[in-house]
Amino acid sequence: MKRVISLVVAAAMTAGFLTGCGSSGTQGGNAKTEAVKEEPKTEESKEMDSNEEKPKAEGADGKTVKITYLSRFVNPELVRAGYYIEKLNQFRGENPNIEIEDISIGDDSEAFKAKINAGVASGDLPDLFIANNGFPLDQWVENGLVADLTEVVKSPDWTGPSSDEMLEAFTFGGKVYGVPNALNTGQVFVNTGLLKEHGISEVPRTWEEIEAMAPALNEAGIVPFGVAAKSKAEVGRFISALSCMMYGTQFRDQLADASIKWDGEEGMALAKQFKAFIDEGVLDPDAVSFEVQDTISLFEQKQVAMMYTAAYHFDRFQQMDFSDDIVCVNFPSFSDRPENKDIWIASASEGFMISSKPGTPEYDAACSLLSFMLSADTFKGYAERNGGGAFPVDFDFDLSQAKNVVGSFMEEFSKRTASTDEFTAYLNNASLVDTTRSEFQSLFVGRSPEEVCRTLAEQYAKEGR
Repeated sequence: MKRVISLVVAAAMTAGFLTGCGSSGTQGGNAKTEAVKEEPKTEESKEMDSNEEKPKAEGADGKTVKITYLSRFVNPELVRAGYYIEKLNQFRGENPNIEIEDISIGDDSEAFKAKINAGVASGDLPDLFIANNGFPLDQWVENGLVADLTEVVKSPDWTGPSSDEMLEAFTFGGKVYGVPNALNTGQVFVNTGLLKEHGISEVPRTWEEIEAMAPALNEAGIVPFGVAAKSKAEVGRFISALSCMMYGTQFRDQLADASIKWDGEEGMALAKQFKAFIDEGVLDPDAVSFEVQDTISLFEQKQVAMMYTAAYHFDRFQQMDFSDDIVCVNFPSFSDRPENKDIWIASASEGFMISSKPGTPEYDAACSLLSFMLSADTFKGYAERNGGGAFPVDFDFDLSQAKNVVGSFMEEFSKRTASTDEFTAYLNNASLVDTTRSEFQSLFVGRSPEEVCRTLAEQYAKEGR
């Protein structure tokens, strides 16, 4: 699991470069991805031909093999989902002897989680499915629920994510049990046109600026800063970014080694600051009622001026009628702590896992689909469709093709001084991840910071922290 603080990302380093992992040749005006980490570390590059024909999986007798597939790609009208639905259908066409039952679940994160948990309880997980560190991955490994993919990602035919940094969240006991399907950054989408309509000509970069503009926006019925607080993942990302702006990465490290407690000074200050944003009207007091897509819709309806969310949703913002007015910036900092302003949240802790048993036709078929969906060619195709972005593999990308929203993100992300996953990712404890997010959600429904921190301190203590 996550111990080393290091990430690799695809974003503009200079006018002509992206950052990423792995290796590939640089050509003309194309961008070449290259490793970027919080602490420099040499990594051997590998050149692979992603166009090489891969063996097709089928039963020993040549009969059709059936596998189940659970992703988050459901709505074909969304660029990302639509692209991966197309890729799934392409794979089906190229592999007629593999029958894929697509049981994917889209926006409803709780329904998705329930589906996974039901599969764990029954011992019948999908053959190939998406999971993240919000689940007890280490327990799944210990109980033999997921397959060892080490040989798959070390194969010379493999062109997907392969660096230790990218596989870190799915590595247990030196073996790989999952592969990231994205590099997920957190960024603020800003409707500059809406702000200008209300006399705000500069993009707010600090919480003090946002607090100052909040009363006027509230008066106009506009939420200054949107967060989809019904989603525990969104709350977790928000409080992690907030902790970085308050304490740098020190809060993350001290919480991980149990040198601070939630009912101590730092934990209380974090909870009180979050609650203050709710009470001041900076955040919508009703945000806990809204999922991500709901909040994005409010942004599109110009009822939300700024929104912090994951990179998964770039396509939604780029499809908006006023996309030319949308820019991406990092999470707001505090004016008295400028040294923290360029720390970004970036995670490679969501990816595909396989439950099929090695040596079975289902395992071979699932590995074939995994290799296809997470190939460098597949990621590159999505980058071209999306107009840029952040990815866990390396490929050349023509920066002139970057769309305005993603392009502004790439420019901003290039200024980062450090990248980190959410602080809960370093606890190696799925129960505490869920508890932490749930307790902060409760600040929207009347719980006090003192109550939240007391509960968290008790729960962490029960887990030996």
